[in-house]
Amino acid sequence: MRDGVRPAAAALAFLTAIPVGRAEELDERDLGRGAALFPLVGALVGAVAASVAWSAGRLLPPLPSAALGVASGVALTAAFHLDGLGDVADGIGASLTGREPAEMMRDPRLGTFGVAAVALDLLLQVTLLGALLDRFPWGVLAAASIARVVPLALATAMPYAGSGTGGWVAGMPRSAWLVGLAIAIAVAVPTAGLATVGMLIGGVLVGAVLAWWSRRRLGGVTGDVFGAGAELTATLSLAVAVALR
Repeated sequence: MRDGVRPAAAALAFLTAIPVGRAEELDERDLGRGAALFPLVGALVGAVAASVAWSAGRLLPPLPSAALGVASGVALTAAFHLDGLGDVADGIGASLTGREPAEMMRDPRLGTFGVAAVALDLLLQVTLLGALLDRFPWGVLAAASIARVVPLALATAMPYAGSGTGGWVAGMPRSAWLVGLAIAIAVAVPTAGLATVGMLIGGVLVGAVLAWWSRRRLGGVTGDVFGAGAELTATLSLAVAVALR
């Protein structure tokens, strides 16, 4: 695989279940170099979800069509960000009850807070997407793209306190979040119009709250925090798309 293609392949393989680059091992250095392309991968995921929902809507009512669209996005990403959302919700629940959040987040089993957060998030996404299906839901592409900027901003602004696959953060250029933001805006403006502003504001709010909690409770951000940030921003951005349509 050519060196110029490896970062893009690493970003696609990391954020989706698409079998890219499996014949040749891609490392954390490749992923760090390709991190700026996360919003572009997000736009691809959003395009698939929107297309599935829109196509299903030719035969089915809006809610089941939206459920199929959301399910396609979950399948394409292997529930990557949902897993982070569930773990962070369990961590927040643990801190509210006086327990250690990091220990709870390392537990592979979802607790009550995690199950509730994932269920409510999916319910919101299905109902919001259903509300957009009177026409092709272009706003889904914008929401999914902007959502992937939040992990980049958190990785730039906060110390990394996790382990596992987080080594890519150290190799990520400091300008990656700005490049990613430019890509997300380029995707969002033609697909969501003025709602882009509201989506960006929502992403800033989600990122700020997660950064505050992570600094206090974890000493920095983790991969789960990245996933939660992307998932919550995507859902909030869909709400903005519905409110400003």
